[in-house]
Amino acid sequence: MANCPTCGTEEVPGQQFCSSCGSPTTSVYARLAPLPRYPAEVLSPFDYTLAGFWRRFLGFFIDDILLLILGWVALGAAHVTFATDVIGVTALAFLYNSLFIGFANGQTPGMRIVSVRCVDRDGVTRLNYARAAKRSIFYTALLLIGSIHHLYRYVNPTTAQLNRELHAELIFFVFLIPHLIDLLWVAWDKRNQTLHDKFAQTVVVKTR
Repeated sequence: MANCPTCGTEEVPGQQFCSSCGSPTTSVYARLAPLPRYPAEVLSPFDYTLAGFWRRFLGFFIDDILLLILGWVALGAAHVTFATDVIGVTALAFLYNSLFIGFANGQTPGMRIVSVRCVDRDGVTRLNYARAAKRSIFYTALLLIGSIHHLYRYVNPTTAQLNRELHAELIFFVFLIPHLIDLLWVAWDKRNQTLHDKFAQTVVVKTR
């Protein structure tokens, strides 16, 4: 019988590591039957809790309301063209998300209200502005795609106008699909990430 070269404990067939001290065996027994590593690798559990779909949805909703108010104040009174309005709102959304997440402890006002924070995928590390901007640019790019087609409204529409409006709504919805998929991705993702979270390698965690 062979013994452990480190502590002298007797080895058994198929043994790869000493049962006493854990040192690798050097005998022929180690090559007879491959076994899992010893000691077993232990994965440390997460020390944070990922924010769920409804909590994140409420945060998005609050932020969207605030953005609509800011957009109306900044652009509505100026009577800008539709194209200028779309570009202005998209730029405002980009600055809103990147500045708050990059400089306000990873939280937009909506995220602060629902007690969540955006951090690195390790669940702990705070994002710098560059990472926050990377995350926001993916989100606002999809938002811009969803805003390309203008949805017209009529006070007293004719049948032809109603048909045109229905057609406009369908096109509007098609352009909006990528943005909706991005937001809904949280519902089935194992780490509760949106697509723009995955792009920037971030997660959103609960703060309490």
